[in-house]
Amino acid sequence: MADVAAAKRYAQAAFGIARDSGTLATWRAELADVAAVLADSQLAPVLANASLPIETRLAMVERTLAVSPMVLNLAKLLVQKGRSLDAAAVASAFTRMADENEGIAHAQVTTAVELSSDQLNAIASRLSSSLGKDVRATSVVDPGIIGGVVVKVGDRLVDGSVKSRLKRLRRELEGAR
Repeated sequence: MADVAAAKRYAQAAFGIARDSGTLATWRAELADVAAVLADSQLAPVLANASLPIETRLAMVERTLAVSPMVLNLAKLLVQKGRSLDAAAVASAFTRMADENEGIAHAQVTTAVELSSDQLNAIASRLSSSLGKDVRATSVVDPGIIGGVVVKVGDRLVDGSVKSRLKRLRRELEGAR
């Protein structure tokens, strides 16, 4: 289980360096590589194994990762501090910060039936104009909502589903007794 608070601190430090040097895109891509090796590869348990000498693990990191020196230093620091398995959480937190900095928002659009790409793009476009951000939408199908749409952008949720409307109507009718 990743230590989210610690991962966010590492990501904030990396974000500051990347923003100041104008290398957000490079850091974003290279942190994804670091996360793939340190947290999601077959090498991950070996790099997290404290019984192996730290010099051996750091040498493995150097041989495995082809990233810029600053990103490599972060990867080595994560291994040294016993946080190599938190690399995916660091990359994820960094991506959220970079997206926020670049005015990008991610929306999850849930419908009862599959949306066409044109429909999804139209929803993303309307969200972009209302939020003032570049919204990137992904579609999720949930037949349980019966109809309508549920949109989640960050911590905002707009529930226009038939299921929730029926629940509200039921509560109103029960309250009228």
